[in-house]
Amino acid sequence: MENNIIKIPPYNWFINKSDNKPVTNIYSGSCDTEYNKGAAHLKTFNYKVYVVDVGTETARFVAECYSVDPWNDGYKKEDIGNKEASCSDEGLIELNEWLNEEHKKFIEN
Repeated sequence: MENNIIKIPPYNWFINKSDNKPVTNIYSGSCDTEYNKGAAHLKTFNYKVYVVDVGTETARFVAECYSVDPWNDGYKKEDIGNKEASCSDEGLIELNEWLNEEHKKFIEN
């Protein structure tokens, strides 16, 4: 996993407690931007990771990925895929590997 562009934060970044109730964070990002030009002229790979059903037995992580066309093509969004995994450190590792595999397919096309 060393050469992966996408690095999802650890489990405790996503789930915390506030007033003794579980709260969650959403992690999102994009790849393939140019640091000195941004991304308005490029098709980019975007992703989001979040928790559903937090605080229940059915809690799980969800990862989504999609592409966004350049501005001159109208910033059209196209879904690439989504995947669910257990609400655990292992689930995050699984999703991290999946997102990087999807990104690799994206840049090969």
